[in-house]
Amino acid sequence: MADDAFTETLARLSIKSRSDYYNPYTRFAWPTEVPTERWWMSPEYLTVHGTGLVEDENVLRALARQEAINLFSLHVHGIRDLISAVCQRMHTPGFSEYNEYLHHFIGEENSHMWFFAEFCDRYAGGLHPPTAFPLRTDSRGDLWDDVATFARVLVFEEIFDFYNSRMGRDPRLPAILRDIHAAHHHDESRHVAFGKPLVRRLHERARETDPGRCGEIERHIKGYMSYSVRSLYSPRAFRGAGVLKPLETRRRAMAHPARRAFHARALARVNKYFVNNGILQTAWEDEDVHS
Repeated sequence: MADDAFTETLARLSIKSRSDYYNPYTRFAWPTEVPTERWWMSPEYLTVHGTGLVEDENVLRALARQEAINLFSLHVHGIRDLISAVCQRMHTPGFSEYNEYLHHFIGEENSHMWFFAEFCDRYAGGLHPPTAFPLRTDSRGDLWDDVATFARVLVFEEIFDFYNSRMGRDPRLPAILRDIHAAHHHDESRHVAFGKPLVRRLHERARETDPGRCGEIERHIKGYMSYSVRSLYSPRAFRGAGVLKPLETRRRAMAHPARRAFHARALARVNKYFVNNGILQTAWEDEDVHS
C-alpha cells in the first residue's frame, strides 16, 4: 500500500470511529443474571470440541461458562499490556502520522476492557488471573520493538475477532453475550484494517535499518501465536467445569487433530498476511502449542 493510500485509510478509519462512537457505560442492557442453562460460548468453539474427550452436556455447558470468562479475561489482561506499549509510542517522532487514529484505538480498547471485565465481575466473581508471556517483549532496539508490539496487537485482534464475529450472531447465547461479541467485532474490524498495513510498514522500516534481526522477530511472532493458542486452554476453566483429569484433558485436547485444524483456521488470515508481506518467511504451524 502506498503512503498516500495508508494516509487515506487512517483518515477514513478516524472518521468511522467518530461516527460509530458509543458510550460503553450505557451501551448494554445488563440483566440481573445470565442463565446458566444457556450456552455462554458456542459449543463449536469450546477447546474440547471435536475431540470426544468430554461428552457430558452438563460439563460442556459448565465449560462454556468457564471458557467465556477465560476468553474475556485474556482480552482484559492482554490488551491492558498492549495498550501500555502503544501509549509509549504515541506523540513520538516515528508515530506522529498515526496519532489521531491511535487515540481512537486506545479509547475503543479501553471500552472493550471495561465491558469484558464488567461481565466477569457481574456474573462470574471476577476475572481469571493472567498468565505470563514466556518470551521477552522489548530490548531489540526501537524499530524491532515497534514491530513486535504491533504484530502482537494484530495477532491478538485477529484471534478475538475470529470468536466475536461468530458468537455475536449465535442465537444459542444469551442476548448480553451476543451483544458484547457483536460490539467488539464492530470495532475490531477497524483495528485490523489499521494494524495490517502498519505492521508491514514497521517491518519494512526495521528490515532496511537492521536486517540481521528478521529471524529473531519471526521467532517472536510465531512464539506469540503459539502462546495465544495455548492460553485458550485454561486449566482453571477445566477444573471449574468439573472436567476429570483436567491437565491431561488439556494436553490431549491441544494435540488433537481436530483442534490443530481449528488453530489453523483461527490464525489463517493473519498467518497468510504475515507470509505474503515477508514478515514471516514460513507460515506459523502449531507444533509447539502442545509441546
